[in-house]
Amino acid sequence: MARAACALLLAGLAVAQKANIPLPDVAGTYAIERLPASSRHASLTDLTMTDNVVNLRRGTGWSSSAAYLQALRREEDAVDSVRTANGSVNLLAGNAGSVFLAPIVVGGQSFDVVIDTGSSDPWLVISNFECIDVYNGSQASEGDCGFGPTYNPAQSSTYAILPNENFAISYADGESATGSMGYETFRMGGITVPKQEFGLVNSTAWNGDGVSSGLVGFASGAITSAYPGDNSSADTNVEPLFYNPLFYNMFQKQGVLPVFSLAINRDYTNGGVLALGGLPDVPYSPGFASTPIIPSNLYNQTSGQYLYEFYTVVVNGFGFSNSNSTRFNVLGVPNSQKKPLAGNGTLSIVDSGTSIIFVDNATLAQPTAMLFSPPGTWNPEYSVWNVACNATPPIFGVSIANKMFYVNPADMIVEQGPGFCISGVQASFGNLTILGDVWMKNVLCVFDLGAEMMRFAAREFDGLTASAIKKPNT
Repeated sequence: MARAACALLLAGLAVAQKANIPLPDVAGTYAIERLPASSRHASLTDLTMTDNVVNLRRGTGWSSSAAYLQALRREEDAVDSVRTANGSVNLLAGNAGSVFLAPIVVGGQSFDVVIDTGSSDPWLVISNFECIDVYNGSQASEGDCGFGPTYNPAQSSTYAILPNENFAISYADGESATGSMGYETFRMGGITVPKQEFGLVNSTAWNGDGVSSGLVGFASGAITSAYPGDNSSADTNVEPLFYNPLFYNMFQKQGVLPVFSLAINRDYTNGGVLALGGLPDVPYSPGFASTPIIPSNLYNQTSGQYLYEFYTVVVNGFGFSNSNSTRFNVLGVPNSQKKPLAGNGTLSIVDSGTSIIFVDNATLAQPTAMLFSPPGTWNPEYSVWNVACNATPPIFGVSIANKMFYVNPADMIVEQGPGFCISGVQASFGNLTILGDVWMKNVLCVFDLGAEMMRFAAREFDGLTASAIKKPNT
């Protein structure tokens, strides 16, 4: 949601170690604010398979938006007792996240960038940048910021300066990036966008992954970070300048359909695919469930700053049972033969930068943990529900637009280390409900920006194969 929304994670049963993950200090009063929806009502975009596909890989660390969601979630649980001196929190990797990296060519130079669905700006770090220590503000070596190769505008014939504008963004986890604005030719997934505005970062406080060289935002709105003038220190209380993010230019100027889709893989070494302008060639079940995107921002009520924009949808409810024969009442009409759903009408963030599912503890996380065989146990040190690694998991599903999307049992047990496992459904101690990778690995997520809808189809469940029936225009 920032560096991450479908932005930051542990995949399947991959074994991870306990990690010391930097989390933001939550200073001030924050809220997830629901924004007014557009008055226009465009039709659903016709979905077809596209060759404009980007193969993703996973990087370690947080997307900044996902990190901030976790900090807010854990603040409710009084986790200050486990904070380290530098403001970190000792977290299990499954409670953390990871970033998705995608290849991109900018001005003829190749990079990996973080894909973030919680922010809008494209930016790259440039040669000879200044690295600042995230924790104490002192100057550090370039290697301490953990970037991959740097962009050099002098090596590009298509770069142009954008005068009298500067780039400045401060992420909620203490990271920041400042620099200038420019034009450059971007190429991603076989789509070329000339004269794309972007940030050239020459000073940054960053906890990089050692691979990525910047970020490309895919948020549904446009919280861009360009400001008038050449001095980023003068940007306080100044309205940012709007410009088209990369994907907006793809569909507004390059004829790409206004949709992108995400299919996350269970294999940790293969992150999945991002399809631009259509669907990837992956098996999925017939029929999509379509639901409006609810515009939602993380809003700092103290400073008045909008930080991240999330892809948020209304969930009809959640179903859980220890019996494979259970039928859930997804329509909500009286039916004694079907089990009612819990958490009806929950506003939920769809975030690939979060590894697991976070839901209300009393009504969902705890009763789900109790249905494992043997039952799960609460771990107060890490605020998670532990389960036996060889446990039999319950059935768990998420109902959207009156269609149930089940989590594969293989994803319900997340291994943290030899003999140490947690439930894929964990407690959110505030009001944040997050559908992370445990759920997203089982669906094809379509972000239909033209119709302002999210669309989901089941995949990797019920024995789907490459020959599965596909009906994309539903």
